[in-house]
Amino acid sequence: MSSQLSSRNLISDRYASALYDLSAELKNVDTVLKDLNLLQKHIQKHNDLKILVKSPLISSDGKLKIIQKILFKQSADKLTITFLKVVSNNKRFASLSSIISKFININAQKRGDILANVTSADKLSDKQKNGIKDQLKSILGEKLFLNFKVDKKIIGGLIVKIGSKMI
Repeated sequence: MSSQLSSRNLISDRYASALYDLSAELKNVDTVLKDLNLLQKHIQKHNDLKILVKSPLISSDGKLKIIQKILFKQSADKLTITFLKVVSNNKRFASLSSIISKFININAQKRGDILANVTSADKLSDKQKNGIKDQLKSILGEKLFLNFKVDKKIIGGLIVKIGSKMI
């Protein structure tokens, strides 16, 4: 199980790095990032799409056609479409969400941004989120971006992860 997880991380790192390098070379990182963020939001928002992307029962071509329809409505960049065709040809759609997350992280690192994941037991109010953001900005600097998640499994409090560090 752990070797399968680490190989999936390795695959995600390689694909995301290759896409970032290519998009940086073509000077359209922001466009590709916008496309991938849109796709990630669709995958997270629609459970059917999440299941479809990970399902081994649906062919890679079928998955590609559905994802292309989503991106076609948003006038996606040619590089994004080409990259998804490579993912399809190599049958790596199960790693798509992870690849997108890695791409976002690489972009943030290159720009000097700090990404932090904040996990709480209950949904936080806007006032609480702003308080946490202000506290962390005073410690970590102004280029801080937070992702808030709710995990009912934790008893209480917050878990703040910045890279591999946990607060």
